[in-house]
Amino acid sequence: MLHTNCEVRKMNNYYKNKLKERLTYCQDWKHSIDMYLANKEITKQADEQFYKTRPFLKFVLKIYFLPYSMLRLARYLRIRHEYKKNEIEMEVLTRKLKEN
Repeated sequence: MLHTNCEVRKMNNYYKNKLKERLTYCQDWKHSIDMYLANKEITKQADEQFYKTRPFLKFVLKIYFLPYSMLRLARYLRIRHEYKKNEIEMEVLTRKLKEN
């Protein structure tokens, strides 16, 4: 089936717009994760400050919440993995947009 130049141009514009939307979504997601990780760091610093004078309580709570802490660690590692994949996806999308 033959396509006219106008139809081909429309498809190229549509494709380019979809790539731009996806890139924007990836950038928004990255920004959200950056904010999440920054807030986690603030919480971690506050916890360290709080438990400086309460080492026994900190030890007891670490033992008690060990299973939950392991799940949180797995979640954190998954987020870091997805974060790195997202960075690569943004590079690929940027390259594709420059090609068109």
